[in-house]
Amino acid sequence: MADVLSFTLKFPFKSASGDTLTTRPITRLKRKDISAAQAVTKDEGVMEDMLVAKMLGITLEDLAEFDIADSKLATEVLREMAAAGDVAARLGRGAVAGAANAAV
Repeated sequence: MADVLSFTLKFPFKSASGDTLTTRPITRLKRKDISAAQAVTKDEGVMEDMLVAKMLGITLEDLAEFDIADSKLATEVLREMAAAGDVAARLGRGAVAGAANAAV
């Protein structure tokens, strides 16, 4: 089984709940997550925000507090995941064992 990937913020911040966010585990998204976002809005930017928040297990409010550099990387990770690419490489890490099977 592949190691759990995590997203490390370059610019940690205090969340609405009072916790300092420094890292978040990355959850692979499912088709149902896209469907849920599409049911709420037709705005692609809002959908992308919803999916990034779901992927990182945070609220949209906390996502809005991301530094622009962290926001850009989070979006790139989402897009890499959607393209069945190497998310670990996008994060600047080596390939994760079993990553080739992630697209199956």
